Amino acid sequence: MVIVVVHGLMRMNPKSASSKLRYAAEQGWLDLVDELDLSAFILRLGGIYGPGRSALDTIAKRKSSSRRQKLRESKQYTARIHVADIYQAILASMSIKSTRKIYNVVDDDPAPRSEVFAFAQSLIEKRYPDLAADSAESNSQSRIIAAEKRVSNGRLKQELGVRLAHPSYRSGLQSILDSWLEGNQ
Repeated sequence: MVIVVVHGLMRMNPKSASSKLRYAAEQGWLDLVDELDLSAFILRLGGIYGPGRSALDTIAKRKSSSRRQKLRESKQYTARIHVADIYQAILASMSIKSTRKIYNVVDDDPAPRSEVFAFAQSLIEKRYPDLAADSAESNSQSRIIAAEKRVSNGRLKQELGVRLAHPSYRSGLQSILDSWLEGNQ
């Protein structure tokens, strides 16, 4: 297996139609910023999760995986980011002069979707055994990936000084469960 660490200094070579569109949008914004002599950062977000949008919520609602989610199960590692950490990254970017740099806004712990759902399932089983019954996400992988991409957040932490509230999906999911227990969900 080949592991490629993706960071903000890498030259983009988008393959899929959606990646090409995202890249074109980035370039369009940068062109506009240049034309208007404004400041800009590019913040590339991992998979966004938080209260109301997490593996815990999917299990609690006993929702089956959508077609798109099932396709994502074949990916071995996915970069994620909690909404609270997105807020921190945006706030940090506003406190320094624009450098036109790219910042990957992801946590420190890329993980397979099946691993995240297994962890979420274990959290729910400990607290809500009735809810957990018959709602487990499959841990099977439908195919093996020959190359992996893991996204580095080093520049985000070093240059913007961001300290992630949830450096891993584990702390992020635990905070969501804690908010349920406090009645904030």
